[in-house]
Amino acid sequence: MVRTIYFNEDNHHFYGAHPAEDMTEAGIRRLVDYYADGTQVAGILFCVNVQRALFDSQVWETFWDGYDPALGDDQPTLKRGHGVKNHLLLRERGLDQHAIWLERCRHHGIEGWLTMRMNDCHGLKETFLHMQQKECKVGESDWAIHWPSNHWREHPELRRAPYGLERSWEGAYDYGKAEVREHHLALVREIFERYDMVGFEMDWQRWGMFFAPGHEQAGMPLLTEFVREVRKIADAAEQRLGHPVKLAHRLPPNPQSCRALGFDPVTWAREGMLDMITLSSFGGNADFDFQISLWRALLGDKVTINAIASEVAKPYPETGLLEYEFVYGSAAAALQRGADGVYLFNQNYRETGEPELLSHMLRHLGNLETLNACQRRHAVTCPTDNAPGRPIGNVLPILLKLPKLGADFGRMEETITVRINVGNAPAAGRAVLCLGFSGMPENAGDDLEVRLNTTIVMACDEPQYESVSKTFRKAPRHGWGSEFLDQVRFFELPLELLHDGDNAVEVLPPQVDGQLAWAEIVILP
Repeated sequence: MVRTIYFNEDNHHFYGAHPAEDMTEAGIRRLVDYYADGTQVAGILFCVNVQRALFDSQVWETFWDGYDPALGDDQPTLKRGHGVKNHLLLRERGLDQHAIWLERCRHHGIEGWLTMRMNDCHGLKETFLHMQQKECKVGESDWAIHWPSNHWREHPELRRAPYGLERSWEGAYDYGKAEVREHHLALVREIFERYDMVGFEMDWQRWGMFFAPGHEQAGMPLLTEFVREVRKIADAAEQRLGHPVKLAHRLPPNPQSCRALGFDPVTWAREGMLDMITLSSFGGNADFDFQISLWRALLGDKVTINAIASEVAKPYPETGLLEYEFVYGSAAAALQRGADGVYLFNQNYRETGEPELLSHMLRHLGNLETLNACQRRHAVTCPTDNAPGRPIGNVLPILLKLPKLGADFGRMEETITVRINVGNAPAAGRAVLCLGFSGMPENAGDDLEVRLNTTIVMACDEPQYESVSKTFRKAPRHGWGSEFLDQVRFFELPLELLHDGDNAVEVLPPQVDGQLAWAEIVILP
């Protein structure tokens, strides 16, 4: 079995979604058994923190700090959810879930990693408003208010933009300050001293902004020095454990955004501080256009490059469709581009909510051969991780009628071109092009001229199929035409016309108001 899937078990799923009966050594092991038995999972990354530690830390507050047995259930601590109660059960029983999980990974012959959220901001905005006694959309009993640490509450001077909290990450820690870096290094040291792991991931996408606005470039060498210190800590652990300990980083999907935000993965790779990188996004949105070859040229052949696969496809901000066929499409597109593996984030909640769906994912997403047997959707989406003040870079929406021809080098005349990566072109089955429009007069698109890789393709009816996820069905079916689209047109694609990887779709639009707002190719084996 080819194992190329890396699976993130997040900070809350096991404690918040599992019953108290699972807070035993057998229950802890069963979680790993489910992910590992007969799947394509290469490694599991277990989260060790939010703004609080998820184990008995001596240097950070813990998730259950503040609990008073005398008060029972009537106390703020438990407003973080029944996950606190499950944490307490583990403590009472003397169980260290992370140590047991790592040991169970070794039992299955897969990689056991720990992942640390380097600047988690869950609940910061809600807590800030609550502390200021301002209106807050969540109530005082909401869990979000009680997640941030007391350290964060008591030190506003350590925040990256303490003058405002329009977004949670305005209140994120500022790594330009030595006290912030040392605060996080203290937890890193404790993790390495406590656990025997294959590797340690620094999750820079929780939540992605680490320096005061305008200070990112000055902060870049500080963050690189921070990573050097982590490498030294890992080297010491290697001597004690007698085996290598890898370092991984979860980062924005393109090098420009990384550098604009203060990350320098190229230097990290050259200095041996980056063994694995996951190209990702804050929200986990599907990306069908990962620039794997560019990353390979920058990082070299020794670095494992993973790409996140997601079920949310956004053609441009404020829009999006949620369908699980996008997970399969984004995985296929990344692997075809040369990614070493597929990374799953927040899919762990399927283990309790939709176990059959997750089981299917874990047996198909990590290999182009198994993906070829799956129905999947490949869409034109926009990057969602751009530094403040930098362009988003979305292709859609595109005006049907240009105000001036020749202003866009990629569209010198009327024809609209979009490129869609389909992974490996299917050898059998069916492929359908779906084009969605907004603001176009009702009958204006009846005679659209559409070409695939220079050849005209013919209109067809909407493809009908059984969705891979029975829980997330939408009306209208499969999300076409929902919310932001007025019309959707479908075109049959002869399989012999499809290319592996990128395919050029050319549309000669009617010269009317409106815009092309959605484009995708559906593969039905």
